Amino acid sequence: MSTIAVSVAVAAGPVMPVVGVVTWCLSSAAAQHLAVDGVAVSAGAPAVLDSSGPTPCVQWPMKGKISFDLSQGSWTSGGDVTFTRAFDGRSLRLTEAHGDLARRTMSVEATVGGEAAQPVDLSTYEIDMTNITVTMPSLNSPGSIEGKPFNTTLTQSGAAVFSRAFGASPVPSGDSLATVAGRLDVVPAIG
Repeated sequence: MSTIAVSVAVAAGPVMPVVGVVTWCLSSAAAQHLAVDGVAVSAGAPAVLDSSGPTPCVQWPMKGKISFDLSQGSWTSGGDVTFTRAFDGRSLRLTEAHGDLARRTMSVEATVGGEAAQPVDLSTYEIDMTNITVTMPSLNSPGSIEGKPFNTTLTQSGAAVFSRAFGASPVPSGDSLATVAGRLDVVPAIG
């Protein structure tokens, strides 16, 4: 088995088809602000809410095509995450999460209350390859990429959509909205 904790550059190589799970956990500051404001988090299938940790986490099944050095490619996820404020029913629903590795962005379709969904670049991120474990393809494995949690940064448009929904953003733009971790497995070629 050729598992490498990557601390040096990994050759980009081809963009490979992958499937896996991305775990998106609210930052402590965002979770605290939303809780104080009476905003609850829920997830819609096939995404799953995990409330067992210190902050709410959503596990998003995802698929895409990415390079082993994470410099190219994109992914999309299934399901949604919804933020709902109990006292007035105001809500924000995020669907169709999409990651662009070259731009280092996570975009979503954001629906505020009963309005039409609008595309929003929700957050940006940097990837420290020392926190990424890459298993290169071999006879025993088609290959995989596993990432430890890393911070995402809320964009101005992300903060604006939260403000439209609830009057204020859970964190200012430029601060961490959530951490992201995940495991992606290369889809073996058939034939």
